[in-house]
Amino acid sequence: MEYGILSIIPTIVAVGLALTTKNVYVSLLLGLFIGNVIVFDGNILSGVDGIIKSVETVFADGSNLTTMLAISLMGGMILLIQKAGGVNGFIDFLTVRTSLIRSKKSANFITWLIGIIVFVSANMSSLIAGSIMKPVNDKYLTSPEKQAFIVHTVSAPVCALIPLSSWGAYMISVLENSGVEGAAGVMIKSIPLSFYVILAVAIVPIMILTGFDFGPMKKAEQRVIEEDKLAKASGVYEKGEDEKTTTCLLLILPVAAMIAVTIIGMYITGDGNILNGAGMRSFLWGVLSGIAIAFIMILAKRVMTFKEASAALYEGWIGMLPIIIILTFALGLGDLVSTLGTGAYLANAFSGILSPALLPVIAFIIALIISFSTGSSWGTMAVVLPLVMPMAFTMGTSIPLLAGAVWSGGLFGDQSSPISDTTVVACSATKCGIAEHIRSQLPYTLSVALISALLYVAAGFIM
Repeated sequence: MEYGILSIIPTIVAVGLALTTKNVYVSLLLGLFIGNVIVFDGNILSGVDGIIKSVETVFADGSNLTTMLAISLMGGMILLIQKAGGVNGFIDFLTVRTSLIRSKKSANFITWLIGIIVFVSANMSSLIAGSIMKPVNDKYLTSPEKQAFIVHTVSAPVCALIPLSSWGAYMISVLENSGVEGAAGVMIKSIPLSFYVILAVAIVPIMILTGFDFGPMKKAEQRVIEEDKLAKASGVYEKGEDEKTTTCLLLILPVAAMIAVTIIGMYITGDGNILNGAGMRSFLWGVLSGIAIAFIMILAKRVMTFKEASAALYEGWIGMLPIIIILTFALGLGDLVSTLGTGAYLANAFSGILSPALLPVIAFIIALIISFSTGSSWGTMAVVLPLVMPMAFTMGTSIPLLAGAVWSGGLFGDQSSPISDTTVVACSATKCGIAEHIRSQLPYTLSVALISALLYVAAGFIM
């Protein structure tokens, strides 16, 4: 069944309310309700029951459960290491012993760099860079909004720029399904033409080095400075009694084990090809390995008793429950939007205004709108590329350029939509509110999107 313009209403309601009320729970829940009412032809009772079915659908997907379990356990591992003194030891190592980090700029830059290094998985990149660097960034008064922007901007975009993971395999498969010959070669050629992706990654070090903040981001940075002044003036600036300082190895070794096991897991699950590996399942193996290493070190050094360590792990795990609830609602809304055919409706609505030279920029805009509405970059790629690629064959438009435009548009929504899973994960790692994160980063992502659109217009006439 086709729902037409009604298909975009749930997303508009959810996104609009999230940005205006800052209550993401109610916004997503209302979006789910309205979407299910539409699916069930206006039946309100069926709409309420549909919310339950949407949640059941999310939990019926094994990959979703794996993601939630990995995120929860990651939260437990970080709190365990923090209470054991590993986080403070790591801060001491970076700021005192090695002086690797001497300022806010260097703390932000190292965060960005870690996000790039962990390029095998978007969510893994955000979780690792955001979680282990948050205490350091907090020390140098970086707002949660800016931390979330840094780790979120280099998560999925870097996976697309360095496609040595499931991202590369997926991009190739979408090209093949769109009738493109030599898909692997086209994918490689499309990377330098993914203007938004490249600019999004590049804008972070530019912002860090220049110190240029504007809009809600500038207000967030000023707020943290004022809160720090008030904390110092009120005398509540002492370290908590449960915050020990031990060796930095208590953080470095578990995280190193986690990354190593994740990469090995992707190699194993991909039957020798890391591109085909199960990223989040491998990451779950990695997190469990990291927890095991942390427990062994904590007990061997007698930093905590087994009971204390278990309690810390459990506390961190349960502390991620609000994020899991938001992620459940977001994934449920994403599935519902797919059922409503929102992506196909928007793609068809724009398809009549295509022309050879403007095809890349129009494809970019279509993908941008769909990805923001659905929160899914992969879903957007699967919808838009098969739609525009046959037109490119007929019109003679550059295939790599068009592919780069679709990747770019898809990544915009992955980064900017409040219902994207990577948004939820980035916010969980940096302890930033989702609405605050989206409001503060939109001026940046929209600016990059505008520049990218102009580049696609120029490239469409040149190539």
